[in-house]
Amino acid sequence: MVKVLDASSKLREAREVFARAFQELTEGVKSGDLLKVRGSCEKGWLATVKVVDALLIRYGYGEALTHMDRRRKLRELASKLMEVSKLGIYDRVEARKSILHNDGFYGGVLTPEEVEEELKKVEKLIGDVESLL
Repeated sequence: MVKVLDASSKLREAREVFARAFQELTEGVKSGDLLKVRGSCEKGWLATVKVVDALLIRYGYGEALTHMDRRRKLRELASKLMEVSKLGIYDRVEARKSILHNDGFYGGVLTPEEVEEELKKVEKLIGDVESLL
């Protein structure tokens, strides 16, 4: 099976994962299941990764192989494409990693309200990246 590497597929995947993040947050809050709340953080982070990969693919960098590869490619793209730099995409991605991935998923220290706020930032990032595709 050949893996299709196109920006629209990655964007679609980011949106699907993002929808599940909000769904899992809602379910976790209703049931009091904090593991679901933490899982929603990880899905928010995954949506962030996928949308950045869509951006990288669109501009000829290919899908990142590691998080370090993704950071380096994104930094290079931001130096070449003013819109990426102006939108602060690199810093926004790093903030989502720190807050959603580290604090939310691994640390489990975010409140459901904080998770919702962070997921809304992911949604905005997805929209901003989509405008560049």
